[in-house]
Amino acid sequence: MMIRGEKLSDIEAIRDVVKAAFEAHSHSLQTEHYTIADLRDAGALSLSLVSEVEGKIVGHMAVSPVTISDGTMDWHSLGPVSVLPGFQGCRIGTALVNKGLALLRSMGSSGCALVGLPLYHRRFGFRHYPCLIHESAPHEVFVAKPFSRRIPTGTVAFHPAFKQLSVIEKETVADAIVDYDLSGIEVDPANPAVERLLEKEILTKMPDGKVMLQPTALTDYDPYFARVAQFRATEMSRVHKNPMLTAITS
Repeated sequence: MMIRGEKLSDIEAIRDVVKAAFEAHSHSLQTEHYTIADLRDAGALSLSLVSEVEGKIVGHMAVSPVTISDGTMDWHSLGPVSVLPGFQGCRIGTALVNKGLALLRSMGSSGCALVGLPLYHRRFGFRHYPCLIHESAPHEVFVAKPFSRRIPTGTVAFHPAFKQLSVIEKETVADAIVDYDLSGIEVDPANPAVERLLEKEILTKMPDGKVMLQPTALTDYDPYFARVAQFRATEMSRVHKNPMLTAITS
């Protein structure tokens, strides 16, 4: 097995590995390959490592910068880590993480954070620090590994590329934009995407059971959809305020 940095010719293979690695994960939104592509496009892949077995890429790990509210610099996020299903259990992921951590140290990184199972990541020196939080993840699964004795205090924010909407969430948002109404939108409460969009405050509940689409909150997840939603809201408001336009469109 060989671990090396990605090359331009690896991009398609990396996408396929990441998609396959998370396909059967019940907690995955199936957006990990999009996240890596967005990090790459934004120049935010601090490390992009591939694992090769007999010339075939079977694993990948991404590392990207994070920001901490106390102003601490040079911290990073580790992940996603992806291994083809047929090669899982062969310690390829372990090798990728160890290599990534070693490279981060050599680059002068001050520490690394991730969302994952504490029992698994404890072997690499990660643990939960009450002074470090991540607003989008439960405290017990947000762990960190400082590379010095100084531990920051504050909220850790991952790169915006991690704020991806799943396909079903995007479909629900698209329907909400089309059906937009100033009095609220009727949605199917059995749709699992609705609950996730409510948690992200992209949708907010109305007293009558309808929901409202919030373009401002949507900006953090999909700027294009946010612009379309804002345009739709503005146009509907303009029509609502103009009796003649209301009569024409009714």
